[in-house]
Amino acid sequence: MHETLGIMPLKCGHCGRELPVMGQLVTFQCPSCFRYWVLDEERLEPLTVYRAIAPGETPPAGDEIVGLPFWIADVDGAALRRRIEEAVAELRNASKAILEANAPRERLELDPLALLDPLSDAARARSRLVAEAASVKRPPAQTEIRHIAARLEELGTFRVFIPAFKSPNTYAYLKVGRLLTRAQPAFSIERSNGAGEPVLCALTAREAAAIMDFIFFATLGESLQSNGDFLERIHLEPARPLRLVELPFRRRSASLVSVIGGFWISGRLVEPAEVPAGGTV
Repeated sequence: MHETLGIMPLKCGHCGRELPVMGQLVTFQCPSCFRYWVLDEERLEPLTVYRAIAPGETPPAGDEIVGLPFWIADVDGAALRRRIEEAVAELRNASKAILEANAPRERLELDPLALLDPLSDAARARSRLVAEAASVKRPPAQTEIRHIAARLEELGTFRVFIPAFKSPNTYAYLKVGRLLTRAQPAFSIERSNGAGEPVLCALTAREAAAIMDFIFFATLGESLQSNGDFLERIHLEPARPLRLVELPFRRRSASLVSVIGGFWISGRLVEPAEVPAGGTV
């Protein structure tokens, strides 16, 4: 069976105007009616773009503000807390079951005198039990789980920030997403209808949802990050469709300073926009 490749014209679904192509970006703004569109699974879909506003923020005169796009996933904090507690309980039960099953076997199979002979049945049994004990699923420390549970209860809604700007360094997505997700900054949003202000987005909502778990994992302590048995039981479910929000950054020499997050990143992590051109895909 041969697959055929087609060429799809990029035209506004509202007014029919040709949309400008901007390199590898997946979002477009119509130059005529200013509506936003996103290319997902080989078709154009209408897109609502929002911009974040910091509470009480008045940028100093002369500051250059750069809007960077992020997909924001709102996660029910109570549901996530329950899933984490269930995962810990599952690990405790699995660990207990393995240890309880091994205890009588240890008493029956291990002869202290026979252990002196590394080729004896008892020595081989001991090696097997040691190997099984090493594979026991380890539940996380209770103090870490209590800390996460308290934070989720305090927040109510837990936001995961998935960077959507184009970057020459894919680690930027994890780094910047972790900083904002860990900070959980306060801000309000408003719909963006800016004329001639295309949003420079390189990820679709579907692609962003596929990496949101990894950004959440990056906010956890090292002991939890290294606990694969725990992580494989955790999957975040957005409480609503992901929203594309432009977050404001101030340009400071070679750095970008987050207006709402209280941190800075290297300007080299953000690839500059390419010159728009009309075209097809």
